[in-house]
Amino acid sequence: MKNVFHLHIFILLFSFTVVAQENPVRLIEEVQKKRTILYVQNDTDTDKSVFLKVNPIGYRRSAQRPVIKNIPAKSKTQILILIPLTDVDSHYTYDLIVNEQLKNIDVDRSKNTRKEAPVSSILRSEIIIFTKKGCKKCELLISKLKEKHIKYREVNIDTKSRYREYLWELLNRDGYDKNTIGVPLGIIKGKLQYPIDDLDTFILSVSIN
Repeated sequence: MKNVFHLHIFILLFSFTVVAQENPVRLIEEVQKKRTILYVQNDTDTDKSVFLKVNPIGYRRSAQRPVIKNIPAKSKTQILILIPLTDVDSHYTYDLIVNEQLKNIDVDRSKNTRKEAPVSSILRSEIIIFTKKGCKKCELLISKLKEKHIKYREVNIDTKSRYREYLWELLNRDGYDKNTIGVPLGIIKGKLQYPIDDLDTFILSVSIN
């Protein structure tokens, strides 16, 4: 009887191990010559939604993007392609979260919508270049900023009314007439730069700031 009892325990443990190893929703990889394709196998009788986050080393940056996808019942679905970098050892770990319905893990984007910063705070913290369509001097200034790798925000006064109204307030405060003002016009961290007669001098002042 003792041996039979031990045999029963062994069978139960063996069965549990087999079940644990055969996860009904699992990640499967297919290694090809220049890529690795990741699939999710769903052996259950119901659709499953999965969240996959790969932690790659030695792969293109696109491999870092998390994926949320619905996996139909009894199916194998491609979910991600990993492209290894040349002459670099590559490997990865991953987190796979499985839920019954997609809505359980879908991000509530309404709560995470990025709110636009107030214009005043943007103008105080960034380099703003006001331009308008057809302005050759504006185009030349933008080209020079790009050549110097200077970070800036371009604002077209014909289309960006949110910025334009705030600009008019600054101009009126400094005694300028908005009806005769010309572009390009700059604001360096809240300080109005007008007129911009010499582009190279302006670029130098921007570099110093």
